[in-house]
Order: sequence, then C-alpha cells, then structure tokens
Amino acid sequence: MILSMARLGVVAALAFACAGCAFNASPAQGLRFTAPPGWRPSPGIMGFMQFWQSPRDDRSVLMLFKSPKPIQPDALFSSARYRDALRDTTVERQQSIVICGHQPAVYVEAAGTSRTGEPSHVDVVAANVGAVGYIAMYVRPQTDPADAKAEAALRNLCAKS
Repeated sequence: MILSMARLGVVAALAFACAGCAFNASPAQGLRFTAPPGWRPSPGIMGFMQFWQSPRDDRSVLMLFKSPKPIQPDALFSSARYRDALRDTTVERQQSIVICGHQPAVYVEAAGTSRTGEPSHVDVVAANVGAVGYIAMYVRPQTDPADAKAEAALRNLCAKS
C-alpha cells in the first residue's frame, strides 16, 4: 500500500510537471509572429498571452493574445474594451486590412491614459488563423516615436508554412 501511494505521488508529480510546461507556452507558436530583436520577452502565459518590452523604454510593450475561437472584430473593438489597459480610450481609426498576402485582419489605432497617468498610443491588429483568433498590440507613450519594427511585428499574425 505504501509503495502504491508513493507511485501515485510520483505519477501525480510528473503529471503536474508536464502540465507546467504548458504554463509557459507562447501564443506565438505556430505563427510567424516575432518581436523585434532586443525586445525582452515575458514567459508565455498558458499559451494565451505573452508580452515583450522594448530595450529602449520599458513603457513600450508588444502584447500577443490567443483566443480559442475566432474573433468578431465588431464585438471586440470598442473603447470600453480597452479600459483595463488604458483609461479614457478613444478609438481614432479602425479599418480592415490584409496581412500575410491574403489574410483579412482588422487594424485599430487608439489613444488613452495609462494607469500611471501617462498619455499612451496603442496599435492593434486582430486576425483569425483557422479557428483561432489572435490580437497583437503595441502600446507606447504618445510622446515617443513609433518603432517601425514593432509596428511591422503586429502584421505577422500569419500561420507558419
């Protein structure tokens, strides 16, 4: 009985350890999405979220979110949805775009106030890759110029070939 309880404990520990590997999975797996060189990654969070900080300024951040189902852009992009990241959010522009040569996506530009009270700018690209939805965001202080490589990364929500 003691031996079987010990085995059960070992099996449970191994199962938990293997499951722990998924806790750090990146939502970028299976995508061509990559942050610009030098941007510092966070660990992936259960395969659904990850962020990267700029090497120049830790207030500039790229974020990638993965949804287990397709995204409905009209339901997703409203200023109310940004309140967790930015207060007083104003969606300045929203348009349909094409990424990866043929894949439809939605691009949104917005402005708001960060939790620290700093005026911020956010660029968002949302796309569905198969039955999975992705949202890539680039948030930076409004006074900082945009990083062209970070903006380009947003448009790489493309399935790896």
